[in-house]
Amino acid sequence: MHKTKLKPVVAALLVASMGSALISPPSYAGFVQEQVSETPVKSITPQEEAIISSAGAKVLHHIAQARADIKNKEADSAQDELDKADKLLDIIGEALPARTVKDRIWVAKKHLEYEDTQEVLPDLIPIYSSLDELMDIMPVKAAKAHLDKARENLKAGDKARARKALEETDAALQYTEIDLPLSTTRNLVVQARADLGNNKLDEADKSLKSAEDSVVFISVGIQQPLFAAKAALVQSVLDADAGNNDLAKADLQDAMGYLKEAGRSPDASTRDAATELLGEAQQLQESLQDGDNASATLHRLLEHTQAYADRAVQYLATGWQRYRAEGHPFKADLIEARLHLANAQIDLFTGHEPDKAKQELGKADNFLDRAVQSAGKQTADGDYHQQIGALRKRVKNLSDEPGDGGIDQYASLQRQLDAMIGTL
Repeated sequence: MHKTKLKPVVAALLVASMGSALISPPSYAGFVQEQVSETPVKSITPQEEAIISSAGAKVLHHIAQARADIKNKEADSAQDELDKADKLLDIIGEALPARTVKDRIWVAKKHLEYEDTQEVLPDLIPIYSSLDELMDIMPVKAAKAHLDKARENLKAGDKARARKALEETDAALQYTEIDLPLSTTRNLVVQARADLGNNKLDEADKSLKSAEDSVVFISVGIQQPLFAAKAALVQSVLDADAGNNDLAKADLQDAMGYLKEAGRSPDASTRDAATELLGEAQQLQESLQDGDNASATLHRLLEHTQAYADRAVQYLATGWQRYRAEGHPFKADLIEARLHLANAQIDLFTGHEPDKAKQELGKADNFLDRAVQSAGKQTADGDYHQQIGALRKRVKNLSDEPGDGGIDQYASLQRQLDAMIGTL
């Protein structure tokens, strides 16, 4: 049985929405355990851990105090506490793995405003270097592809396309297990602040209660086997690409162990995902044992695992809705549509199986259709009805010609779904 090393930093990283919809309110005592890790996987530096852990604890303090102020009907004091929480959330955001490369991308885009494209080309060198440093932490293949396009457009003197490619490079750098939950916590604090401004004290307290609950480390969150499997597969891909077949097999074996654990999850969607991924991993293991070069298949397995891990985080980020009467029931449909769209992209561009891609696009279309119908029944969601309808039209067009528009079309649709999911 595989064991994962839990660290206090994870609790702080989940200052987000690993909420109590998953389990009953846990005990805070004896919560974080230290376990021996059989597969060392690089995460973040001790310095980053210290910063995030300290900031996360203080966020809890300010949210708790804001709730106390609300109970005492001291709205102004509560707003002050939320201001302090926001500053700490900014600190956490600055300590995340991709912060440095995102800052360097920002500098390159700023230089594009007043420099010649040839003068901006040197800005890409440290960006490439930063991406190489992130390889052990998160997938950077898509980001590098976008950065390559930025370089080509800079050489061609095309500022507009170079800027767009840099923006896509930035968007591709999401450390899902942290970035999505952190984003949800920010949304909760923003909602609480708006409710306070409208003197809706009870509603503000509900949002903050959800944010407060989410700070508690929940073992089925980041520590769940699906994320550990993804981390092991990242290592396996790196080893395979470097020609270290024996190490790749060992890492794949670790990933399979985590997938077997995920297959025993109480959550049906996680069990189904783990079963499917484990089947792919077993076939891949046979190829590696036969000495075949299975690098492409390994990349595909990693990307599929990443897609399912993204879905898991997005579901974990929905727990707060149980506290709010105006929750959007179609959010789950958008999450599922996003998963199948990601799978279609993987099947088409990594697996080179257009028939499978068409099947996944069909599933994405079905979920978007359900979301359109649901949004249309709620007068408050008229804008979403139109947005989802437009997305569905683009997905249906792809179903006819899956390769139309290239991989950028798929990435663009997923970013739009991510943005929509993040606001619900």
